[in-house]
Amino acid sequence: MIRFEFRALIAAALASIATLTSSAAPQDDQLKIGSAPPPITVDWVQGNVSDVTTAGKTYVVEFWATWCGPCMRSIPHLNELHSKYKSKGLVIMGISDEDMGTVKPFVTKKSSAMSYPVGVDRDRGMKQAWMEAAKQNGIPCAFIVRDSKIVWIGNPLDPNFDNVLLGTMSGRYNPALTKKAEPILRAAKDAVRIKNFQDAYKHYDSVLAIDPVVFGNVAVMKYKTMVVDAKDPVAARKWMYQFMTLQSRDGTTMREIAETVLNDNQITERDLELARDAALYLNNFNSSPAASALLAEVYYRQGQLEKASEFQLQAWMSADADEKADFKRALDLYKKAVASKAAAASK
Repeated sequence: MIRFEFRALIAAALASIATLTSSAAPQDDQLKIGSAPPPITVDWVQGNVSDVTTAGKTYVVEFWATWCGPCMRSIPHLNELHSKYKSKGLVIMGISDEDMGTVKPFVTKKSSAMSYPVGVDRDRGMKQAWMEAAKQNGIPCAFIVRDSKIVWIGNPLDPNFDNVLLGTMSGRYNPALTKKAEPILRAAKDAVRIKNFQDAYKHYDSVLAIDPVVFGNVAVMKYKTMVVDAKDPVAARKWMYQFMTLQSRDGTTMREIAETVLNDNQITERDLELARDAALYLNNFNSSPAASALLAEVYYRQGQLEKASEFQLQAWMSADADEKADFKRALDLYKKAVASKAAAASK
């Protein structure tokens, strides 16, 4: 009986020690790549971003200060990215833990040179929840967020920042697959250089076989190689239509195909029908103001002015308030072209 009680006491003591040890063990609460982003809790100087969880949008949460020299170098570039890609779902915000009386005059003086949302971390809650939790000590420091997950943490002056950001926006940021594809793409480039186009095509196809969405831009590379280097637009068109049929729901690649056909300086004979069909795929499966505007541009280039006006009107009406001016300029241009066409026909 005594032996049983002694064993029970030992067991209870060991269980107690285990419980204490477990409760004292450090918890992994570090904010890192793959973590859910903490809330946005600031007083806004300009703009307003309630959270960073909207599907289809990519967020850059940048911590900066008015006294920070490197931050002054990052502001123009962030502003350029904001202006260029806000209509494509990019949201950039600058967060300072200085007081409103310091930040507001600075932002006002910057005017259009710092046009993205800026907030003041009055109680330094965001600094604690983001910077300190991620063990980041220096500024500028940016967090890239997509699909309610942090995908990158670092200095926005990092040479890789733009590639990571654009890859994240397109759903193509995948370091492991990119590393796997690099030697194959180098081989494709070498094959193009010596005009061994069939080998180049095989290398492109090998990369697309890895993941046609992550490497959707490689489909555009192949198309350009066929049109520009091999000077075979007929084969290029046939191949691209086959690819588009299989990947029609990949809005990012459909956009790239249409924009490449419309605007790439190396392409001299533009297949506007191909561009239109890529834009139609995009608009059907990933409808947005930007998708409608792209389709409107294709119709305008084709001379279908009424359709251009129709889709640009859709883009303008559904655009966010800070995007409307850009869409309105294009709409006015298309309407003017329609009016001019009508006037010429009536003579």
